[in-house]
Amino acid sequence: MNTELQKLVEYALVDGYITDKEREVLRKKAQNLGFDLDELDMILDGKLYELNKSSKPKVNKCPSCGEILSGLSRVCPSCDYVLYAESTENIQTLDEMMRSLDGSVSALQAVPKTGNSKIFNSAILIVVTAGLYIIYKKVIKKEALFDRYAYINEKIIASTDSQVRNLRTKYGDDQNVNQYINERIAERDAVIAKRQKGDTVSGIITVVAIVGILFAFSKMEMPKPSKPVESAEDKTERYIKAGRIGQAKIALAEMEEGYQKDELDNLLRDLEIDSLTNAEDYDGALNVIRAGHIGAYIPYEIQDKSDIVIEQQINSLLLKAEFDKARERVVLASYVKQGELNLLIDKRESAYKNLQEQNKPTKRKKSRR
Repeated sequence: MNTELQKLVEYALVDGYITDKEREVLRKKAQNLGFDLDELDMILDGKLYELNKSSKPKVNKCPSCGEILSGLSRVCPSCDYVLYAESTENIQTLDEMMRSLDGSVSALQAVPKTGNSKIFNSAILIVVTAGLYIIYKKVIKKEALFDRYAYINEKIIASTDSQVRNLRTKYGDDQNVNQYINERIAERDAVIAKRQKGDTVSGIITVVAIVGILFAFSKMEMPKPSKPVESAEDKTERYIKAGRIGQAKIALAEMEEGYQKDELDNLLRDLEIDSLTNAEDYDGALNVIRAGHIGAYIPYEIQDKSDIVIEQQINSLLLKAEFDKARERVVLASYVKQGELNLLIDKRESAYKNLQEQNKPTKRKKSRR
């Protein structure tokens, strides 16, 4: 066949068929070139047949029983014979695909437990946003609120779905394979559902706990600011001003030795002496006075305080006309004070006796008749 005519034939057969116009053009060209027209028709019909034959779908038949198989099926529906259209080097066997699916489900089950930080963070956001976070997650993002395994679940689901599609494509007509696939998918979904349920319960408990804690804090009274620590010196002065002798002594004992402590000790002693004297516990007051003195020499200040207490005690006895007891107390006073007190006692006793004499009833003389 002429090269030019051959090219025209190839161009005409590009779309898989020849129109009447294309056939007419080819016949004219062949006639001009002196090519036999019947031979041209035979060549065209042969090429069309070859093209149509190669474009027909391949019909697979079971080599075991002769049953016609669908294009996607690799399992004979009559005898369950597994047909491999490709070489065994380029295709996974059924066992390998099943082991792969088993491995994916087992990997999901073996995922270790993660911390509760995601659940806690979600619970905090729910409380802080007054529940708006729930709308954001469920409505907008369409995600679970407390699913700690969301990322892993998505990966496993995508992997197992791909494996299931491959299994169904190659062995979808096998009832045993379909049953196996359904069991594995159900097992996968059960693991995911159980974890999601557990996370949901944990999340609800966390939200309730946070709300409860916040409510409890809202009912608690805020602690008052602590007062500055009071020094032992300030405490002693405050107790002395309040007349609380016992507490003042305790506070004084906490002070460090020094001039200020001695000053406060003297003030406290004077307060105690006055308190005992006012309570007419003169002996107790004298004991306090003498307790502050060590040695044979008695300072003027201590002796003066002692004289004041003794004088008050003697005045108290004189009011009761107990002159003898008053004289007994005089000896406790200083030498100078003793003379003064003795004169006081004598004067009071004399006045008392004169008053007694005046109060005696006088006897009337009998008149003569």
